[in-house]
Amino acid sequence: MKNSHWFLFICLIASFMFLFMDSLAYIIPYHEQQELFLFSRSYQESYLYESGGLGRYMANFITQFFYYPYVGKVIFTLLLSFIYLLPCLICQRIERQNDPLHLAVLIPLYLLIQFESIDFKFYHASNIICYLLIFYCLSFLRKRYFYYSLIPISLITVFYLGWIPLLISVSVIIISGLSAKYLSRFFTDKKYYYCLSICICLYAGSTSYLFIINYNMKEWLLLEAEDHLKKKEWEKVLHCADKFRGNNQLMEYFRNMALFHIGRMPYDLLKYPQTKGVASLYLPWTGEPERSRYGHYIYEQLGYINEAHRWAFEAMVVYGETAPIITNLIRYNIAIQRYGVAHRFINVLKQSLFYKRDTEIYERMIREKQSPFPNALSYNPEEKVRFANILNIGPELSYLCDRDSSNQMAFEYLMSDLLLSNQITRFAENLGRIRTFPYASLPRLYEEALYTYKLGVDKETYDKLGFTISEETEYRFRTYYTLYRKKEIKKLKEQFGDTFWYYLHFLSPYGNKIIDKQ
Repeated sequence: MKNSHWFLFICLIASFMFLFMDSLAYIIPYHEQQELFLFSRSYQESYLYESGGLGRYMANFITQFFYYPYVGKVIFTLLLSFIYLLPCLICQRIERQNDPLHLAVLIPLYLLIQFESIDFKFYHASNIICYLLIFYCLSFLRKRYFYYSLIPISLITVFYLGWIPLLISVSVIIISGLSAKYLSRFFTDKKYYYCLSICICLYAGSTSYLFIINYNMKEWLLLEAEDHLKKKEWEKVLHCADKFRGNNQLMEYFRNMALFHIGRMPYDLLKYPQTKGVASLYLPWTGEPERSRYGHYIYEQLGYINEAHRWAFEAMVVYGETAPIITNLIRYNIAIQRYGVAHRFINVLKQSLFYKRDTEIYERMIREKQSPFPNALSYNPEEKVRFANILNIGPELSYLCDRDSSNQMAFEYLMSDLLLSNQITRFAENLGRIRTFPYASLPRLYEEALYTYKLGVDKETYDKLGFTISEETEYRFRTYYTLYRKKEIKKLKEQFGDTFWYYLHFLSPYGNKIIDKQ
């Protein structure tokens, strides 16, 4: 009976570790990427002189060790488990009895449910553990001195750790103490173990139910897809997109990048939903702060480093100096030959524990004047900076193709942009760029769009393009048009749902008409 809390403590460790290794594995790296702990006086002072700042400072210190995911999982598991154990130990020292209901377990279980959302901050848990450690030390005093010291100690620490964690910590200690004092007398050893079994079943059942109904599978898939994107694991990005239920612009954005990198964009673009039209290819800047974290990916891969730099800088304004943002700004400034600015961000990373080792690589690049992006646009420091169109990627893709005719990603994205925006005339005018690239034949989607253009112009105008349409495509269009005239929509979707013709007539957010100019 006296050691039952150790049994439950071990059960919590096993359960939490399993969850952080499986269903909640994305939580650890996400929190590590949101904070960059620096060993500097200015960083320390930025936290210590504000309410609750010390708690966030200590939380960030712990979070930096999440750099190694397995270490982070162990830390997270032990921290949540000790939030249960410490009140039990305090209660046992003060009342000489265990809480028969083990009410303290509700706090880590509640925190576990909250941590399913990536918006729930790590310092909420670390602040509670700080209070409990303080109260555990006080529990070595006599009982009356313990309660007398709670008020002054709480008043001293509340500024640094916050009042909500204090309220939770004090409440669980007092409630557990009252339960141990007044309910323990009603339980013999046999009854106690019955009670323990019932409590464990009740807590486990209710937590499992809440965990399942609150689990955000979409959030997990988006984070996993982004992680695979960073590692250039494009097939895994598509796998995450296939598992995703519903339409999401960010997932469509990730999926289209993956389609290009596996060589399927001109063939399979319309096999997947493009619910935002052109905006499925990139993220227009609409003032939403969340977008700033993701917009740089497409421009970096296109070799448009100046625009990628702008997105990374916007992300720093919103989220502060995090490790991914600082790393991107270093690489981008090296690429555009702003070495002084790159050194400024390198000096920031040098103040961290785990990222400072990367600074040697960047400093060597600066010394050797070596760009991290060999395929990026060449930059002249004296050239006037070009600012991209934040609401329409089309002009930027044309600009990139004009600057570098061998940029296949810019070409395929330009063609996809024109297809998704119903601009068939401009599509046909730009199709000649395809001769630079080693396509075995004209991709299916391009043939479908080109045949649509052919039907709307005279033979002389079409012949100037110098392309021929396969008989298979012409036959497929006749079949499509026959079903379209008969209004057999179900058959159209089954047989032609991934064609440009079906997209133009039924799916395009810009209507079902061809747009000659935009």
